[in-house]
Amino acid sequence: MKIWRGLRTRIVLGSILCGLLGLGVSWAMIRRTARDAIQSGFAPYVHRTLDQGELDRCQRDPAHWTMRIGRGARLDAYDESKLDSENDDSPPLDQDLYQRLLNGEPSPIKFLRLGGEEATTMLVRAADTGACALVQVTWPPHTSGRRRFFYFMLTGSLVVIAAAAALGVFAVVKPLTGRIDKLRRAAGAVGSPEGYVSASDPASDELGDLSSSLDRAHARIRADADRLEERQRTLERYLADVAHDLKTPIASLQIALERATKQSDSRDMSDLLKGSLNDVIYLNALTTNLRLACQLREGWNPAEGNPGVDLGETVDRVVARARYFAQNRGIALEAARPDVPVFASCHPTAVEQAITNLVENAIAYGDQGGHVAVILEGDKTSFTLVVADDGPGVPPAEMPRLGERTFRTDEARQRDPSGSGLGLAITSEICKRCGWKLSFEPHEPRGLRVSIAGGTVPAPPSEPARRS
Repeated sequence: MKIWRGLRTRIVLGSILCGLLGLGVSWAMIRRTARDAIQSGFAPYVHRTLDQGELDRCQRDPAHWTMRIGRGARLDAYDESKLDSENDDSPPLDQDLYQRLLNGEPSPIKFLRLGGEEATTMLVRAADTGACALVQVTWPPHTSGRRRFFYFMLTGSLVVIAAAAALGVFAVVKPLTGRIDKLRRAAGAVGSPEGYVSASDPASDELGDLSSSLDRAHARIRADADRLEERQRTLERYLADVAHDLKTPIASLQIALERATKQSDSRDMSDLLKGSLNDVIYLNALTTNLRLACQLREGWNPAEGNPGVDLGETVDRVVARARYFAQNRGIALEAARPDVPVFASCHPTAVEQAITNLVENAIAYGDQGGHVAVILEGDKTSFTLVVADDGPGVPPAEMPRLGERTFRTDEARQRDPSGSGLGLAITSEICKRCGWKLSFEPHEPRGLRVSIAGGTVPAPPSEPARRS
């Protein structure tokens, strides 16, 4: 989780910086405390030591005077007029401390440096003049002990830093990011019929309020979605019932128009009847497709139960029904199929309408004097059904969208503005649910070639295969 990684890194870096700052401040306070302690405690002790006779001994023999007090502190005497010691073994006078003494600082101290070899020194005034006017106190460096102290402080600081970082990460950041992650997953599934898991954050803060808001939003969305789905199911059932009720009168009207067209002696009346017949054929296909669309929308699977249908007989029925439609439009309709049955697993009504949609589309959008061919090939394992025409075809850019609901090419809109684009979508959905492959490709040199490919099934026992 990105927020977890970001906060974790920031807390660790912040803890390190705070720890290093605390280490520096602690070291500075220790130095200051030590300096103040030496100035307030050790300087008077040096003066008392000198007043108890050491200053007299120094003045009597400055060339050999030196002494040690406390924990190894060494005292050396210096002549202020020479700024040097009569004792050759004495270290040089610290000029910086002498200048600070002249500036009025009592008992100036130069404190030890961290990790260095330089000793702590202090300068006190023992007399106004003479070889012992100034006394410089020098403490041994004690480098190893000082470094041990520094390493101890550094190790302790690192331990404190690590503990603070761990406490911040696991006691603050991890619970916070865990709550945020639950809210993120819940927000991503709001409104989903499945998969929504409430964050269930009981805390009385902003994140807890957000969790409650997500729960309420999900409940409202699901309630609205259920109402809309119920309305849609009601409408689809109504459309399916209407389409079913319209099929019989439309079919009767189609038969009547076909008879009237054949018996008409007037050319004008014949053309009028042909146009009416074409409209009835369109209405018949539309009502069938609407009914199938409603059934598919409700989850009907045309391949459920492995129903067997003879594709050859289905092609014969489709071609026989569409032949008069083709004659009216001046298009030659031909079909070819194997002599033996080719069985596939699909509901008979669904597969017949799927093929009808392809054939009637090829006829409806073909040119007068054109041709439409329906070719079925099959064996014991697979079949291929091809509907090819020599009409205007489909532009390559629009070819991938064929089969989408309500999509129609520009050429189709110009030729027949009343079309709905539902037929190819129904055919595509039926092929998909039956496990078949529907493909579109140009039919050279002109036209469109639509093919359905799928697997075959054995003939049902009640319908034995015919001999060739």
